[in-house]
Amino acid sequence: QLVSLETLEIAHFFESLSIQKTHIMGDDELVISPLDVTRFGSQLLLTVSNQAIGGQSLDIAMTLSSEQLEHDGFLTLPMTFSNDDFSLLSNLKLYHQEDGEYAEFSGYIEQIKAVNLDKYLTASIVGDSTSNWMKRGFKSGFLKNSNIRIVKNLSEESPAEISFNAHLTETELLFNSDWKNLKDLDADISTDGKQIKVLVNNTKLYGFPLANMALEIVDMSKPNLDVHLLGKIDTTSQALMQFLAQAPTGNTVHDVVKQFSLEGQLTGELDLLIPLDDRAVTLDVDLAIDENRLVTLGGAVVIEGYKSTIAFHDNQISTSGTGTIRDIPFEIRVNPKNRGDDKEASFAVELLKIDNDFELYLTRRLDQTWRARIESEVLKTNIEIALTDELPSVRVVGLQVASSDSLKGDWNIQPDDLPSMFLSVHGIFVDEKEIPDFSAKLESANNILKISDLSFEGIGVGDKDLLFNGAWVAGKTGIIAKAKGKELSEFLKKLKVTEKVSGGEFDFDVRLFCNCTPWNMSLSGLSGIAKMNVKEGVFTDKDPNIGRVLSLLNIRAITKRFKLDVADLTDKGFAYDSIDAKITLLNSQARIDNFQLESSSSSINLVGQSNIIDESYDIEAKVTPAIGDAVPAATYLAGGGLVGLGVWLIDEQLFDGKLIDKIVDKVVEFKYKITGSWDEPTIKNISTIL
Repeated sequence: QLVSLETLEIAHFFESLSIQKTHIMGDDELVISPLDVTRFGSQLLLTVSNQAIGGQSLDIAMTLSSEQLEHDGFLTLPMTFSNDDFSLLSNLKLYHQEDGEYAEFSGYIEQIKAVNLDKYLTASIVGDSTSNWMKRGFKSGFLKNSNIRIVKNLSEESPAEISFNAHLTETELLFNSDWKNLKDLDADISTDGKQIKVLVNNTKLYGFPLANMALEIVDMSKPNLDVHLLGKIDTTSQALMQFLAQAPTGNTVHDVVKQFSLEGQLTGELDLLIPLDDRAVTLDVDLAIDENRLVTLGGAVVIEGYKSTIAFHDNQISTSGTGTIRDIPFEIRVNPKNRGDDKEASFAVELLKIDNDFELYLTRRLDQTWRARIESEVLKTNIEIALTDELPSVRVVGLQVASSDSLKGDWNIQPDDLPSMFLSVHGIFVDEKEIPDFSAKLESANNILKISDLSFEGIGVGDKDLLFNGAWVAGKTGIIAKAKGKELSEFLKKLKVTEKVSGGEFDFDVRLFCNCTPWNMSLSGLSGIAKMNVKEGVFTDKDPNIGRVLSLLNIRAITKRFKLDVADLTDKGFAYDSIDAKITLLNSQARIDNFQLESSSSSINLVGQSNIIDESYDIEAKVTPAIGDAVPAATYLAGGGLVGLGVWLIDEQLFDGKLIDKIVDKVVEFKYKITGSWDEPTIKNISTIL
C-alpha cells in the first residue's frame, strides 16, 4: 500500500517528511530506521539510514513515481543499497499478471569482496546450500560487475526465481576441504540458487594452470553434491603429472602416476568430478602427446620422441603410440586391451620393435612386484622385479640365447643408463649349452657400474661361493677373482671339471680386463694376469690340458728308473709338492712369466705361451729329475730297467763309477718342446744330453 497510486495521491501535499522509527506489524515485525521522504515534483525520494537487513546495516534510497505507474501499468522503484562493502543499484518492479501479483528485483554491484558475498546473498534469498557454499568457498578476491535478479509471485507460497552472475578476479576459491584452493581465479560465476556455474578463464590448482574450463554444481538442493570440472588442457606433461600426483584423486591415480614420468607438451580434455563429501573422485582424461620423453621402471626404460594418445577412464590408464629406445623404434602400449586376460596385473607396458619380432611385455602385479616377458628371434626370458627399500631385486628366469654372438654389438648403453640392482639369472642356455646360474650386485653412479659379489652357482671354496668383483667405466670392463682353500680337487669339481684332478691347498688371484662393455667381453679381447700357488696334488695323463702335459713330461723323464715302468707311473699318477705360477694374458696369448713345479720325483719349469683362441701350445719344458742315493744319474742314460742297472753295476765294479761320471755331471736335465692343440699336444724331446 505504501507505493500504491492512492497513497501517492494522498501524499501530494508533502514537501518533506522525517520519521524516526517505523514499526510494521504482521506475521513478522519490521522495524524501519529513520526515514526521510522528500518530494521532487511527481516523485517521492525515500532514504533510510543504517537499516538492519539480515544482520547488516545498509543505507537505502528509493524513488516513488505516480507518473510511471499510470504510464506503464506497473510500478518501478529505483533503489540504492550501500555501505562500506558495496553499492547496489537496483530496481524493484511491481506488476500484475493473470496468475497473481509479482515483485521483480534486479540490481548491479560494480565491485564487492568475495568473502562478503554470503552476507548479502543470504539463505533466505539463494537457499541454505548455496549460501553455505559461498560462505565456505570464497577465501579472497573480488566480484565485479555483479548482476542479481529475483522474481517472486506474491500471490503464492512458491520459491522465488533467482539469477546471479559476476566476474571473479584475483579470487581464491575452495570447493572441497580435501582439495587445495583454486588460486588466482579469473572467471565468470552464475547461479540460479540451485545450479552454480563457473566459467574459468584462468586459474591454478596445485600449481597446475587451468584455462577455458567449466566448473559446475548441478543441483545444490541434492544431499550429495558434486563439483564437475570440464575443459581442455594445453600445458606440459610435467605440470599435469605433478598435478595428478598432488591432488587427492585417489590411490589408484597416485599409483599410476608413480609408474612413469613424462616430459614435453600435451593437449587434451579433462573431466573431473569432485564430490563435496567422502565419496571418491572420478577422473577421466584424454590426452595427445608428441615428442615427449617417457621414463618408467626407475629409469630402466627411457622412451624418446614419444608420440601417443593417453586415456584414463574407470581408474585405468591406457596408451597407444610410438617412440624410440636406444634409437630403436618401438610401438608402445600401456595396459593394452589384447592383454586383458592378465588379471594379476595392475599396470602393463607392451613394447613391439617395429622392424622385427622383438616383444617386451612388462607388468606390475597386485603384490607390487614387476614381471617382464621378452621374446625375439635370438632371445627369450622371463624377468621378475621386486622394488625393495635398498636396491631393486631383478631375477631373470629361463634365459635362452640362440647365439652368444647375438648379444654382442654396440647397444649405445652407458653405465648411467643401467639402474642399480641385485641381479640373479637362472636357467641359462646359450647355443643350447647350459651356463651356471649367477648373481651379482650392480651399483650405477657417476657413469660407473660397480660389479660386486658376482658368483656362479656351485662354484666356490668349501661352502662359500667364489666371488668376482669389477667395474665398467669409460668403455672398459674389469673383473677380479680371488680364491683360497684347502682342497683344489673340490674347487675344480665345482668348476665342472669332470676329469680326474686332485690337489691340496691353493691360492688363486685372477685379474682380467678388456676395452669393451661387459656383454662384449671375449677371449680375444681379454688382458690381465693370473697367479696360482698349489700344494700337494696329483696329475695323471687323464687330466685335462696342462695337467695332462705335466703328467706326461714327468712320466717320460722318470721312466728311465729301473724300479718303475710306464704303466705303474700312469696308474698311480704324478704327485707334486707345489706349483707356483704367474701368467700374463694379452692379444689372445697366455704368456708364462713363471711356472715352477716341485715334486719328489722331479722339478718342472715352463716357459713360452699358449694361444687361448686356437687352443694351442708353444712351450718349452725343463724337467730336472730328483736323484736319490739309490738311483744315480747315469741310470737315466743307460736306458733304464735291468740294462740300466747292469751298466751301473759294471761301472761301479770295473771303473769305480768314473766312466759315466766323466760323460755327464751329477745333475741331469731333460728339455721338451710342447706344440700342437690342447687336446692332442705334441711333446718332443729337445735335450742335447740324450
